[in-house]
Formats: sequence, structure tokens, C-alpha cells
Amino acid sequence: MSNKSPWRRSLIGLAAVSSLVLTGCAAESSNNDDPAAIKDEVVVALAGDIDNFDPHTNQLIIFEFAIRELVFSSLVDYDAELKLQPDLATYEVNEDATVFTFSLAPDAVFHDGTSVDADAVIASMERAGTAEDSIWSGRLADVASYEATDESTVVITLNNPDATFLAGLASIAIVAPSSFDTATSEPVGSGPYEFESWTANTEIVLTSFDDYFGDVSPTETLRLQPIADQQVALNNLYSGSVDILASASAATVSQLDADRAALVEPVASNSLSLIEFNSSGKLADPMVRQALAHALDKDSIREIAYGGGGSSSWSPLPESSWAYSEQDGYEYDLDKAATMLAAAGESDLEFSLEVPSGFPEAEQLARVWQASLAEIGVTLNVNITEISVWLDAYVSRGYDATWNVFNVGADPHSFFDIIMTPHLADDYQNQTVSDLVLDATRVSDEATRGELYGELQQILVDELPIMIVQSTPVASIAGPDVSGYEVNPLGWALLSQVTVSK
Repeated sequence: MSNKSPWRRSLIGLAAVSSLVLTGCAAESSNNDDPAAIKDEVVVALAGDIDNFDPHTNQLIIFEFAIRELVFSSLVDYDAELKLQPDLATYEVNEDATVFTFSLAPDAVFHDGTSVDADAVIASMERAGTAEDSIWSGRLADVASYEATDESTVVITLNNPDATFLAGLASIAIVAPSSFDTATSEPVGSGPYEFESWTANTEIVLTSFDDYFGDVSPTETLRLQPIADQQVALNNLYSGSVDILASASAATVSQLDADRAALVEPVASNSLSLIEFNSSGKLADPMVRQALAHALDKDSIREIAYGGGGSSSWSPLPESSWAYSEQDGYEYDLDKAATMLAAAGESDLEFSLEVPSGFPEAEQLARVWQASLAEIGVTLNVNITEISVWLDAYVSRGYDATWNVFNVGADPHSFFDIIMTPHLADDYQNQTVSDLVLDATRVSDEATRGELYGELQQILVDELPIMIVQSTPVASIAGPDVSGYEVNPLGWALLSQVTVSK
């Protein structure tokens, strides 16, 4: 694990999920300290392209690690073991978690040369909290005030206690005010890399920022190349034109030649494969959704799609979470599924499942479910589209059902905040669930919060606005000359300190 600077070494841990391991014989876990011995650039294969670079509106996982973590800084951030640590600021929190005081790094500057001062931070936070299309508006909705007590101090006061607020700030990037209107195409942050260029479906180029307030990245250029076909990406890695395959499917891992590349993976995974239903559409009846769950052959999916990796689960929290509560769920039983559909008055049911391209395990999952449903007269149409098209449908709720993968943060609220909040405001309006989600943020006692999250998990499994398929294996692949590369339990490729030997 790399440290950005002494500013970031003051660690305040929330929940360390696991330490990371690097398996395989081709890669090293430490950096090469001789600049003359490393290449000027690292080439990273991504599962898909990124066409929106605004961190307040883009919620793709590949954006999180490929752009937000590199181009932007946040007030706080997670390290490789999911411990919360200072990023732009050290911090103090009052006893009831209503007042958060941040002391900014004195030498932090944006890529445009302007200072990361209190006014800039507040302007960015207000943008994240009030912009019409911001994905963080819910997370900041209870902020009563932002105050700059001096140029380097920001005080955020909440209307109510919130035990999850500090952890939630880790995902909210601080954007340079000069780029508010152009962040979609020309993002400006204060991270270790600055945005250089984007060529659609070809590459994103980032260059090391020499005035970064932390540890300056040793590699001058990162080239991020969207390669949806993982076999192509792996062959490119073997040939040397790609250095890192950021996210490797189970099928890709199973064919890895350990003499030519190294498998990089965390000991545990916080990643969940799930299916989200539009609960106001043709699948609005919970009994119908329950019937569809009985037709989900999780054992076959685990073997076929995930190569036997991960573990089947119904809970929307990973087993590594302190709030995890095991749920019985729905056994695979096509007769029961057919009976329930008939009881719900459904015959000749037909619906669509949206799947983004570049995720072969999702396509295999969909085909297994499709075959089972066909046996009971249900037609499942699997629509595989580019990530940008899939995302548009996802945000607008323009689907019957959609596959997704979500990496639950150290605090369990991350799932309910990011995944459930849009549903609760739209297609799945359940006041009981909304109240429980709010109650779980209002208390700091972990045991009490655990009880509330236990209730939430039970309700979601009973009513299935979202159906968890399983925990997913997290893996990446690095070339033989790569050093300083890690992957965290969220599935994020940690790229800021990566080097490739000449």
C-alpha cells in the first residue's frame, strides 16, 4: 500500500476488510526506485469506455478508480484496506456527529494552478449537493451549513447526527470551480494525475501532476484503453502492448498463463452481483419477483459465470460486513416458481434484462436464468448494450430488470445510499425502508445499527426490489514488469504508484 504523503498517513480506521495479496510469479509488490529503470507510461485495459468525466454525475465503477481516484482528491479517502484516512484534509468530529471540521492541506492546488482553499471546497460541495443531476445530492441533503472559518478550514454542520457522513465523503470529489461548466469533457481536480485527452472508444490519457500535494506518481503517463473483449485484452497483455487488465472475469482468470502474467486480487471481496427490478413496471408485484427468484439457479451461475468463485447470497451486504445478516432467500424450484406466477395471475410473462457489454459473467448469468425461465413459459429478453447506453437506461429507470455489480463500502450505508435511495424515490416507495435507512444513520452504536440493518436486509429479501445473486470474485491481471500495483476489496485498480520496468 502506498502513502500519498505524511498528510495522509494519519489513519483513522473504520473497518479493515482484509489485507491484499499478490499471487503469481510475474509481478512485484514494491516500486522500482530508479526512474531510469522504468517506462514513461503504463497502459491499462478497461472493461469499457468513459464518456462523462464529471465525478458528481458519473457512477460507473470503472470511473471511480480510473478517473475519480486519479484526477480528483476528496476530503477523505479509503486506503487499500478500506480504512478511512485524510486526503485533502485532516478532520475532527464532534461527539454527536453533527459538526465536521476539516483542515486542508496547505500546499494542495488544482491542476489549473488555483489553490484548494476553503471557498473552493465549499463551492464544490454545494455543487455536489444541489446540482440537478448530481448523484450525491441525497448524501448531502442534511447539510445545514458550510462555513469557511479561514482559508484552510471548512466546517460542515448537519441538521441531524449522521454516523455515516464522514465515510460518505470519501466518494465525493472536490472539483475545481473553474471547470464546473466543462467537467463532463475537461475535468480539473487536484489528484495525482491530470486529464490530458479522451479519444472515444480508443483511449483516455492522464499525465502525472508535478505539483500534487502527496506522493507524485512515478509514471509520467497512464493510457486507459477500453477493451470490452477480455481475450483480446489478455492477448495484448501477453504481447506487451497492455500492462494491466484492470478487471478480469472468472473465465479470463481460469486461462491465465502464470509464466506470462500475475493474478492480483484481494483476500476478500465486497463486490456483489445483483439484479435490480423496476418495481413500478410489469414486475411491480412482489410475488412475481419472488417467483422469478425461485427460477434463479445460483449454483449453476456460480459455476458457469464465476468459475466456482465467490459465494451465493441473498443479503444486500457482503459477508465481510459487520452488519451482514444471513438470509434464507429462495431455493431453486421451478415448480414453485410456476405456481407462484399462476397465483399472481401471470401467464406468458415476457420481460427484458439489461446487461452492459464487457461483463461476460453477466451475460452468462443472464443466459442461465433465461433458460430456466423458458422452462416455465417465461420469456426473458437479454439486451446487451454499450456501457453508456446501459447507464442511460439505468439512470432513467428505463428497464424491466437490469444486471448490476456494486461494491459495498466499509460502512453498510453505502449500499442503501447509492443503490436503494434512487429506488425509494422512484419505483419502490416504501416508507418503512426509508425510515429504517434514516434511523441507521442517526445512531453511532454499532450493535443498534446492526439490528436496523438486519431488518432492512430481511425486508429487501422478502420484497425483492433488488435481487442479490452472489458475491463476485475480484481479480486483475498484471504484466511481468509491473510493480506497485494493488486491487482493493471494492474491485478498484489502485494505479497511482504503478510502474513498469524497462
